[in-house]
Amino acid sequence: MSGTDFKGKNHRTVVKLLDDVIDTSIPWNDSETCLIRQEEHDGIRLKKSGSEGLQWSDYKSMPFTQCVINETLRVANIISGVFRRTVTDVNIKGYTIPKGWKIFASFRAVHLDHDHFKDARTFNPWRWKNNNLGTSCSGNFYTPFGGGPRLCPGYELARVEISVFLHHLVTQFSWVPAEEDKLVFFPTTRTQKRFPINLQRRR
Repeated sequence: MSGTDFKGKNHRTVVKLLDDVIDTSIPWNDSETCLIRQEEHDGIRLKKSGSEGLQWSDYKSMPFTQCVINETLRVANIISGVFRRTVTDVNIKGYTIPKGWKIFASFRAVHLDHDHFKDARTFNPWRWKNNNLGTSCSGNFYTPFGGGPRLCPGYELARVEISVFLHHLVTQFSWVPAEEDKLVFFPTTRTQKRFPINLQRRR
Protein backbone atom coordinates (compact mmCIF):
# COMPACT_ATOMS: atom_id res chain seq x y z
CA MET A 1 0.00 0.00 0.00
CA SER A 2 2.96 2.30 -0.03
CA GLY A 3 4.83 3.83 -2.95
CA THR A 4 2.07 3.06 -5.45
CA ASP A 5 1.44 5.49 -8.27
CA PHE A 6 -2.16 5.45 -9.43
CA LYS A 7 -3.00 7.07 -12.74
CA GLY A 8 -6.08 8.28 -14.55
CA LYS A 9 -9.60 8.63 -13.21
CA ASN A 10 -9.06 6.63 -10.01
CA HIS A 11 -6.09 8.84 -9.13
CA ARG A 12 -8.15 12.02 -9.64
CA THR A 13 -10.93 10.57 -7.47
CA VAL A 14 -8.48 9.77 -4.66
CA VAL A 15 -6.95 13.26 -4.80
CA LYS A 16 -10.42 14.82 -4.61
CA LEU A 17 -11.37 12.59 -1.69
CA LEU A 18 -8.18 13.46 0.19
CA ASP A 19 -8.88 17.13 -0.42
CA ASP A 20 -12.36 16.72 1.06
CA VAL A 21 -11.04 14.79 4.06
CA ILE A 22 -8.55 17.54 4.93
CA ASP A 23 -11.00 20.32 4.19
CA THR A 24 -13.97 18.86 6.05
CA SER A 25 -12.98 16.37 8.73
CA ILE A 26 -9.98 18.12 10.28
CA PRO A 27 -11.77 21.36 11.27
CA TRP A 28 -14.59 19.47 12.97
CA ASN A 29 -12.52 17.00 15.00
CA ASP A 30 -13.15 17.57 18.69
CA SER A 31 -10.55 16.51 21.22
CA GLU A 32 -12.25 13.18 21.97
CA THR A 33 -12.50 12.28 18.28
CA CYS A 34 -8.85 13.17 17.70
CA LEU A 35 -7.74 11.16 20.73
CA ILE A 36 -9.58 8.01 19.66
CA ARG A 37 -8.36 8.24 16.08
CA GLN A 38 -4.82 8.93 17.35
CA GLU A 39 -4.92 5.88 19.62
CA GLU A 40 -6.23 3.72 16.78
CA HIS A 41 -3.36 4.62 14.47
CA ASP A 42 -0.66 4.73 17.14
CA GLY A 43 -1.67 1.20 18.07
CA ILE A 44 -1.08 0.06 14.49
CA ARG A 45 2.20 1.94 14.31
CA LEU A 46 3.55 0.29 17.48
CA LYS A 47 3.18 -3.11 15.86
CA LYS A 48 5.41 -2.07 12.94
CA SER A 49 9.17 -2.09 12.78
CA GLY A 50 11.05 0.72 11.06
CA SER A 51 9.66 1.48 7.61
CA GLU A 52 7.39 -1.58 7.45
CA GLY A 53 4.36 -0.74 5.32
CA LEU A 54 0.69 -1.17 6.09
CA GLN A 55 -1.06 -4.42 5.29
CA TRP A 56 -4.67 -5.17 4.44
CA SER A 57 -5.21 -6.36 8.04
CA ASP A 58 -4.07 -2.94 9.27
CA TYR A 59 -6.59 -1.22 7.03
CA LYS A 60 -9.35 -3.46 8.37
CA SER A 61 -8.36 -2.55 11.96
CA MET A 62 -9.23 1.14 11.53
CA PRO A 63 -12.93 1.12 12.48
CA PHE A 64 -13.13 4.68 13.76
CA THR A 65 -11.19 5.99 10.76
CA GLN A 66 -13.89 4.44 8.59
CA CYS A 67 -16.49 6.36 10.61
CA VAL A 68 -14.60 9.61 9.89
CA ILE A 69 -14.40 8.74 6.18
CA ASN A 70 -18.11 7.87 6.05
CA GLU A 71 -19.05 11.15 7.66
CA THR A 72 -16.73 13.16 5.42
CA LEU A 73 -18.24 11.54 2.32
CA ARG A 74 -21.72 12.24 3.64
CA VAL A 75 -21.17 15.91 4.47
CA ALA A 76 -18.84 16.72 1.54
CA ASN A 77 -19.63 14.22 -1.19
CA ILE A 78 -17.31 13.83 -4.18
CA ILE A 79 -20.05 15.03 -6.51
CA SER A 80 -23.37 16.72 -5.83
CA GLY A 81 -25.34 14.26 -7.94
CA VAL A 82 -25.69 12.63 -11.32
CA PHE A 83 -27.65 13.26 -14.51
CA ARG A 84 -29.82 10.49 -15.91
CA ARG A 85 -32.21 10.19 -18.86
CA THR A 86 -35.55 8.48 -18.34
CA VAL A 87 -36.09 5.48 -20.62
CA THR A 88 -39.82 5.37 -19.89
CA ASP A 89 -42.45 7.55 -18.25
CA VAL A 90 -41.83 7.70 -14.49
CA ASN A 91 -44.54 8.48 -11.95
CA ILE A 92 -43.36 9.88 -8.61
CA LYS A 93 -45.79 11.14 -5.96
CA GLY A 94 -48.39 12.21 -8.51
CA TYR A 95 -45.90 13.75 -10.93
CA THR A 96 -44.98 12.26 -14.28
CA ILE A 97 -41.48 12.56 -15.72
CA PRO A 98 -41.86 11.89 -19.46
CA LYS A 99 -39.68 9.41 -21.30
CA GLY A 100 -36.50 11.00 -22.66
CA TRP A 101 -36.28 13.79 -20.09
CA LYS A 102 -33.02 14.42 -18.28
CA ILE A 103 -33.14 14.45 -14.49
CA PHE A 104 -30.63 15.33 -11.81
CA ALA A 105 -30.41 12.92 -8.86
CA SER A 106 -28.95 14.94 -5.98
CA PHE A 107 -26.84 12.88 -3.56
CA ARG A 108 -26.12 15.99 -1.53
CA ALA A 109 -29.80 16.76 -0.95
CA VAL A 110 -30.30 13.28 0.52
CA HIS A 111 -27.10 13.25 2.60
CA LEU A 112 -27.97 16.59 4.21
CA ASP A 113 -31.66 15.79 4.75
CA HIS A 114 -32.65 15.88 8.43
CA ASP A 115 -35.32 13.26 7.74
CA HIS A 116 -32.55 10.77 6.95
CA PHE A 117 -29.69 11.93 9.19
CA LYS A 118 -30.08 13.49 12.62
CA ASP A 119 -28.41 16.92 12.77
CA ALA A 120 -27.52 16.41 9.12
CA ARG A 121 -25.28 19.48 8.86
CA THR A 122 -23.20 18.52 11.88
CA PHE A 123 -19.98 16.59 11.29
CA ASN A 124 -20.42 13.65 13.63
CA PRO A 125 -18.47 10.44 12.88
CA TRP A 126 -20.00 8.84 15.98
CA ARG A 127 -23.26 8.38 14.06
CA TRP A 128 -21.59 5.51 12.18
CA LYS A 129 -20.18 3.74 15.23
CA ASN A 130 -23.03 1.27 15.79
CA ASN A 131 -25.04 1.90 12.64
CA ASN A 132 -23.70 0.86 9.25
CA LEU A 133 -25.98 3.32 7.46
CA GLY A 134 -25.99 6.08 10.06
CA THR A 135 -29.55 6.90 9.08
CA SER A 136 -32.61 7.52 11.18
CA CYS A 137 -34.91 5.52 8.90
CA SER A 138 -34.80 2.47 6.66
CA GLY A 139 -33.61 2.55 3.08
CA ASN A 140 -30.43 3.34 1.20
CA PHE A 141 -29.78 7.02 1.82
CA TYR A 142 -25.97 6.89 1.80
CA THR A 143 -24.65 6.85 -1.76
CA PRO A 144 -21.28 8.67 -2.03
CA PHE A 145 -20.13 6.17 -4.66
CA GLY A 146 -23.47 5.66 -6.36
CA GLY A 147 -25.21 2.32 -6.14
CA GLY A 148 -26.59 -0.69 -7.94
CA PRO A 149 -25.03 -1.60 -11.30
CA ARG A 150 -23.43 1.87 -11.47
CA LEU A 151 -21.59 1.57 -8.16
CA CYS A 152 -18.11 3.08 -8.55
CA PRO A 153 -15.67 0.18 -9.06
CA GLY A 154 -12.92 2.12 -7.30
CA TYR A 155 -14.79 2.82 -4.07
CA GLU A 156 -12.71 0.43 -1.93
CA LEU A 157 -9.45 1.70 -3.45
CA ALA A 158 -10.44 5.27 -2.62
CA ARG A 159 -11.22 4.34 0.99
CA VAL A 160 -7.90 2.51 1.33
CA GLU A 161 -5.98 5.50 -0.02
CA ILE A 162 -7.71 7.89 2.39
CA SER A 163 -7.09 5.54 5.32
CA VAL A 164 -3.38 5.22 4.50
CA PHE A 165 -3.09 8.99 4.13
CA LEU A 166 -4.82 9.62 7.47
CA HIS A 167 -2.65 7.00 9.15
CA HIS A 168 0.56 8.76 8.12
CA LEU A 169 -0.92 12.19 8.86
CA VAL A 170 -1.99 11.46 12.44
CA THR A 171 1.04 9.31 13.36
CA GLN A 172 3.68 11.66 11.96
CA PHE A 173 2.20 15.13 12.38
CA SER A 174 0.21 17.31 14.71
CA TRP A 175 -1.51 20.53 13.66
CA VAL A 176 -3.23 23.65 14.88
CA PRO A 177 -5.46 26.03 12.90
CA ALA A 178 -3.53 28.86 11.28
CA GLU A 179 -6.61 31.08 11.41
CA GLU A 180 -10.32 30.94 12.16
CA ASP A 181 -12.49 29.26 9.54
CA LYS A 182 -16.00 27.89 9.20
CA LEU A 183 -17.93 25.33 7.17
CA VAL A 184 -20.21 26.59 4.39
CA PHE A 185 -22.77 24.54 2.46
CA PHE A 186 -23.31 26.53 -0.73
CA PRO A 187 -22.68 25.88 -3.55
CA THR A 188 -20.84 22.86 -2.11
CA THR A 189 -19.79 21.83 1.38
CA ARG A 190 -16.37 23.30 2.08
CA THR A 191 -14.52 25.37 4.63
CA GLN A 192 -14.61 29.03 3.65
CA LYS A 193 -10.83 29.55 3.69
CA ARG A 194 -9.84 25.93 2.92
CA PHE A 195 -8.87 25.62 6.60
CA PRO A 196 -5.18 26.60 6.68
CA ILE A 197 -3.22 24.72 9.34
CA ASN A 198 0.27 24.79 10.85
CA LEU A 199 1.83 21.33 10.70
CA GLN A 200 4.46 20.08 13.08
CA ARG A 201 6.20 16.73 12.88
CA ARG A 202 5.59 14.51 15.89
CA ARG A 203 8.55 13.20 17.82
